[in-house]
Amino acid sequence: MPRAPSRSGGIVADPPLHEAGVLLAANRQSLSARGDLLGRPWSELRRHARLAAVAAAQAYLGDTSAIAADSLIVAGHQPELFHPGVWVKNFALYGLARSLGVTPLNLVVDNDTVKSTALLLPDPPHVRRAPFDRWTGETPYEERTIVDRDTFARFAERIGAWLDDWPYEPLLPAFWDEVKRQSDRTAILGECFSAARRSIERAWGCRNLEVPLSTICDTEPFAWFACHLLTHLPHFHSLYNTIVAEYRRRHGIRDDRHPVPDLAVEGDWLEAPFWIWRAGAVRRGRMFARRAGTRLQLRGKDEVVELSADPQMRAIEWHHLARQGIKIRSRALTTTLYARMFLADLFIHGIGGGKYDELTDELIRRFYDLKAPAYLVMSATLWLPLPQFDVSRDECRRLSRELRDVHYNPQRHPRGIEESQPFSEAAARKREWIARQPTTSTERRERFHMLRSLTEQLRLPLQPLEEQLRQQWLLCQKQMRDNAVLQRRDYSFCLYPESVLRPFCTQFLDEHSMPSGHGLVADSPLP
Repeated sequence: MPRAPSRSGGIVADPPLHEAGVLLAANRQSLSARGDLLGRPWSELRRHARLAAVAAAQAYLGDTSAIAADSLIVAGHQPELFHPGVWVKNFALYGLARSLGVTPLNLVVDNDTVKSTALLLPDPPHVRRAPFDRWTGETPYEERTIVDRDTFARFAERIGAWLDDWPYEPLLPAFWDEVKRQSDRTAILGECFSAARRSIERAWGCRNLEVPLSTICDTEPFAWFACHLLTHLPHFHSLYNTIVAEYRRRHGIRDDRHPVPDLAVEGDWLEAPFWIWRAGAVRRGRMFARRAGTRLQLRGKDEVVELSADPQMRAIEWHHLARQGIKIRSRALTTTLYARMFLADLFIHGIGGGKYDELTDELIRRFYDLKAPAYLVMSATLWLPLPQFDVSRDECRRLSRELRDVHYNPQRHPRGIEESQPFSEAAARKREWIARQPTTSTERRERFHMLRSLTEQLRLPLQPLEEQLRQQWLLCQKQMRDNAVLQRRDYSFCLYPESVLRPFCTQFLDEHSMPSGHGLVADSPLP
């Protein structure tokens, strides 16, 4: 699995983007599997899933144009203020789709929870947190509304004085104006961010289809997929926990919640890989299921719902649960399982998602008895264009070694006092004592004390040099710490200037250069 590039301008794509067409064709072939799910032909369900997703995206965006749904490239992320390394996926998604003549679909993963309501700002040697709303806990994005309207509305103004000291104008003020404009339309925090982000993408020539994952989870094909899984939950449950345990052993992981927790057992209830809650709740709950005679019962935090004995009727009843205010959403692995198997002919992951989709590959192979479709992993690193110190770790190591040597071997660093007779004599005596080879403990003690005494004597005239080196080393260490803050890759895209960010992202939009691209391998710099 590739790592994030360590240098600014570095991009990683694995496999390289020029192989996307080959991957897409191979996936399309392998996903045209024969067989059925709950008596429904696999190919029909995939076609219906794509049609439903495209229709949902068009309704979400108010797009009435004719859009093909026969082949999709899909990516997705939470509706947060992510960094440029995440954002480039959206532009690559659109560029690849245009080049390959397919439809790009971006999933807004709004069933995930809000992890922070603050923006990270560099303030070397620290990273500051600037809140744009009051923190109320990890609420699903689709439920999280703006809490403190005043803090939210005045956010850009409050940190404006901070940004005034920067040598460029970031996107933030203009972006936040659009965020506030969207907040007049909706109070949903993530939707304000997504709509404002889309406005920039469209201005820069990137026009992906986009739809919240919560909407996908309410479609009839998703219900069919979920009910097939629940019909075979004992088998899926066992496979899931076995595959997670194997992953932990393979990677030497001891934390039983990493990379994902096991699915639990509570009496005759088996945990299913879904979240469940009632509309308006601020916390999502794990979903459990069990058989009750011929019927299937689902349980969240507060209530139990039943689905009929007929597997096909279960899917219809599931689809209508939303009308009763009951929300059932996919969890991380189930999200990519559905997206890769039923929506996408090619899925684009970030590094984190790609790492854990080793688990999804095994679930596909063992649960569906199919070869897992290939996916593409992509990310990038872009540093804020703020002044940095011209310093290196090697320079700090050199100063540290020299400082230590001056302290313990001052005879090697006369530095202008070579003509001093006391220094020269003491240096000569120390060399003599170093050359001695004592044979008894008494001689060894004598040699140790003499060397220490001579070293202290030689050190005295070099104290200014030692202090100078110490200050240089401390400054080097400080500048390295400051650079580490400035070179973080996780600052939000809205803190960058358009003059830097726009060419970095839009390099992927030229259909004539995509997907051959720019030789996108780890640490390849922006041309």
